[in-house]
Amino acid sequence: MGKMAMEPAGRLAPGEIPDAVMAYILRSLPEIRYGELILVAQDERLVQVERQEKLRLADWPPCRAAALRTAARGDCLARHIRQSFAHLAYGQLEIIVRAGAAVQLERTERQRFTGLDGEGI
Repeated sequence: MGKMAMEPAGRLAPGEIPDAVMAYILRSLPEIRYGELILVAQDERLVQVERQEKLRLADWPPCRAAALRTAARGDCLARHIRQSFAHLAYGQLEIIVRAGAAVQLERTERQRFTGLDGEGI
């Protein structure tokens, strides 16, 4: 594995997801019955994590036991999230959650064009 270039203090490297943020993501999944976690990138850097939860009347009140996850499953999911987020310059990675488990990753990349009439998007 190659050596990563050092970034100024407080600035993430391109495509980096800090361990504390990944821990938050993995900890949040079993808490969400239906919804999404969205990682937003600008200039290939993580700038925010959005959490959207849908509460269905059939599940109200949300009194359910959190599903147990093995460390191996969490490591595998973390690897897929990091790979999908890598090299995302502008856009978002959406983690779709059903019944407390990640079931799908959706990556939306935005392209910026300059030199066009109106200069950019």
